[in-house]
Amino acid sequence: MDTGSGSTKVEEKEELKAVVLADTFDELFQPMTQNRPRSLLPLCNVPMIEYTLEMLALSGVVEAFIMCKAHADKLTAYIKQSQWARGHAQMKVFVRSVRHATTIGDALRAVDESSAIMTDFVLCTGIVVSNMNLSKIVAAHVANKKRDSNHIMTMLLQETTPGHRRQVKSDESVYFIDPSSSRLLALNSHATVPRVRTTVIPPEVITAHAEVEVRADLTDTCVAICTPDVLALFTENFDYHIMRRDFIHGILESDILGKTIYAHVLGGSNSIAGDSDGDAMAGEGLAFVSHSGYAACVTDTSAYDAISRDLIGRWAYPLCPDNNPGSYEAYSYSRGAVYKASSVRLDRESRVEHHVILGANARVASQATIADSVLGARCSIGEHSSIRGSHLFGDVRVGRNASVESSVLGERVTILDNVIIERGCLIGDDVTVGPNVRVPAFTRIARRRMRKMGSPESMHDDSDDDEEESVWADAERTESDPMDGLDQFDRQAVGAEGVGYVWDNAVADAGSDADSDYSDDDTDQRLRHLHTLGSTMADAAYPESDGDGSADEDDDDADELAHLSPQEEFERELYLTIKRACDDNLSASKASLELKSLRMSYNKEQDEMRVGVVQEVLRIIDIDALADSASRTLRRWGPVIAEYIADGRDQLDLVDIVERHCAEEHGLDGVRAKLFVRLVYLMYQLDIVEDVAVVAWHNRALKKADVDQELVRALEPFVDGLNESDDSDDESEDGSDDGTEDGTDESE
Repeated sequence: MDTGSGSTKVEEKEELKAVVLADTFDELFQPMTQNRPRSLLPLCNVPMIEYTLEMLALSGVVEAFIMCKAHADKLTAYIKQSQWARGHAQMKVFVRSVRHATTIGDALRAVDESSAIMTDFVLCTGIVVSNMNLSKIVAAHVANKKRDSNHIMTMLLQETTPGHRRQVKSDESVYFIDPSSSRLLALNSHATVPRVRTTVIPPEVITAHAEVEVRADLTDTCVAICTPDVLALFTENFDYHIMRRDFIHGILESDILGKTIYAHVLGGSNSIAGDSDGDAMAGEGLAFVSHSGYAACVTDTSAYDAISRDLIGRWAYPLCPDNNPGSYEAYSYSRGAVYKASSVRLDRESRVEHHVILGANARVASQATIADSVLGARCSIGEHSSIRGSHLFGDVRVGRNASVESSVLGERVTILDNVIIERGCLIGDDVTVGPNVRVPAFTRIARRRMRKMGSPESMHDDSDDDEEESVWADAERTESDPMDGLDQFDRQAVGAEGVGYVWDNAVADAGSDADSDYSDDDTDQRLRHLHTLGSTMADAAYPESDGDGSADEDDDDADELAHLSPQEEFERELYLTIKRACDDNLSASKASLELKSLRMSYNKEQDEMRVGVVQEVLRIIDIDALADSASRTLRRWGPVIAEYIADGRDQLDLVDIVERHCAEEHGLDGVRAKLFVRLVYLMYQLDIVEDVAVVAWHNRALKKADVDQELVRALEPFVDGLNESDDSDDESEDGSDDGTEDGTDESE
């Protein structure tokens, strides 16, 4: 065997390793990370690090090095008692403390200094959720590196549609990709506030490439396949602190380094991924395979909520609550995406609506309502209380007549009677709120007081754990502190019996951008809420800019958007989605995909989508050319509408929607009855509704006072025809049966 083939064999057998960054160096989850690292926070009642390690083990990684600064001792203790410490574990996991790191760049320089990584490796954060097997992407990375000696990184990007709930609200990124090779040519990132209408395209990107894809529909999954050169470049360039703003931009814009980065797009048809044998495409010599999968990073609490909903909705299957990684609580799955542990106690008149996880020994009292929420182990919800769109960690107690909306409650939190927690609130461990208190939207409350001590770097979410460097002062130890006055807690915020302090968002923001793509000077304060669950773009109340900083002409639009309710914002996005589909002449399948993404983004039920979609589609019809326009519109949109029809009840509801539109829509005087009959007839022809449903609706409508009887009478001839057709069919069937029997007798 020659030397060349032998070296190839050795390379194929190289063990795959991974570097996991457990710290994010921001304050976006404080005060939830006051007592533990973000990677140990529960996501659907499973520590987030478990999802990351499961992905790496599935991908064939044999050694994973977790680089951790904050609470490294707790992460080490967790790993030692987990499945990854067992002798038969398929992957070895090591926790490395980087006490003096203040940025991701510092952590990667520590990896390079340790010499633990000498071959290509997987780089990711400890808060990645994915059902991916990365082995083929790693194989393609290695194969393409042989063809392009300057290739140092393959980024994993996820394709999303506009308005998708997993899109980063605070950031807009435009990727310039060579579709023939999937090489990343340029990346423009900017904050969403203030909004800009234009993006800058480097001239050399256009002049040096025959074709360029401009993608604004991609999100970074925080997963990449890297060569050891990446670590060396961080060591050589001490001004590299942040992965995207510093390193990736630095590589793409540098003429001196000459390094290249490639992109693998999940959901795209030209994803870069190689077969294990390294077959190449003609021309460029790069291997491709169409690939799909799910990968997302819990960058903030908005992403935390979105990814949780994806897991509950089984969008990341086989990752789902009833198939959790590791040996965690087993759940039973029931209709409406409700997952319950076997020890859950539901009182007789309690209501568990949809998209809910109920942890072990959770209890929901009579008249309490749970919807779109996750309850940890031993949570207790009192009578007449409501939990919606929220995440409750273990041992949370909620009293009577309380309401929690789109918020996160840490372990051992107590919500007393008659408390209202508005959307976007983060309540840290061991806090007590109430009674008779309303907590305003986007409030953060911690058990311990936050104090600014030293430099801003000492205030990061992942800051050092030394007592003298801590920015927290324990509440019990400050009881006699003259700074606290006679009352040690923020009673106005937490109530007469409350325990806790309001987190100072202004101080938090001063240290929240260590690993963002924008410095403090670049970041608009209006971005703050966009990182939080329950937020919408209206919370930023942003003006638009045409690139020169002028936004006066858009102030009215911004003000209008700022005052939209969540339902009004959804209706606006639905209208724009259908209008865009019409303007761009999208096929039914592509329009349906856009609407599915919109539904996920706003967490709408099937019934809500049916009402909204049908109403918007019916408004497309041109009344001046009623017959032709109605036929053309329904034939085009019929397959989309049919996706929201599951049974006979949905068919009846569909006719109800059409009746209300014809009865109430302005501008239909003189043609209401004609339009109604035409629409019902077309839906019957297109098999969207069955004859039985039309007849049943008509019979029911005759007895209802809230139905326009003029429309009901106009439908009678069509209904009579359907009844006569059914009678004729019955007679034909009877005749056939008789003939068969007679024939049988004669033959005998």
